[in-house]
Amino acid sequence: MTIYPYATGDLIETPNTYFYSEYHGQALVAAWRENRMAILTRLPEAVPPLAPQAANPNSRMSIDLLEQALGGDATLREAFVKKFEIHKRVHDGYDDKFRALDKSARRSLTLYLRAADLFAAAYQDGGALRHLNVYLKCLDTLCSQSDDLPADLSARLAWHLQQEQSYIADIMLRRGIEP
Repeated sequence: MTIYPYATGDLIETPNTYFYSEYHGQALVAAWRENRMAILTRLPEAVPPLAPQAANPNSRMSIDLLEQALGGDATLREAFVKKFEIHKRVHDGYDDKFRALDKSARRSLTLYLRAADLFAAAYQDGGALRHLNVYLKCLDTLCSQSDDLPADLSARLAWHLQQEQSYIADIMLRRGIEP
């Protein structure tokens, strides 16, 4: 069994809890890196996310909410961070209290990629480790689905996996941790 099992299985249907994960130190980082590199080698050339797109401000559909969050709506950004941190899912739409409109509507990989775009942007904006944490978990979910991604989403996942490596390498460098 691998010491990095967090990106396997159907993580949309059965999300990771990450509770009581064993401590493996640098071996965990090495296993994480090996897992990500194995996926990255199967993906096409990396393509960065699109800039925020126009969104319907009256819509409760996630694509519009994510675009608004990417466009600078900090309240929506934090709502997505909190929701993903707890449930590890992106539903197709949310009500005014940010509850899923339909709990079974959670399999749109396009929405998970756009959520990854949002979480990466949130981390880039302030460097908060909680944003990096939710980004890593979102990428675990996307990696678990990588074989089902169409080419355009696979290219975006490749970009995110490169970004993730860069973020972790930067943290390790700043803290004097050997790679």
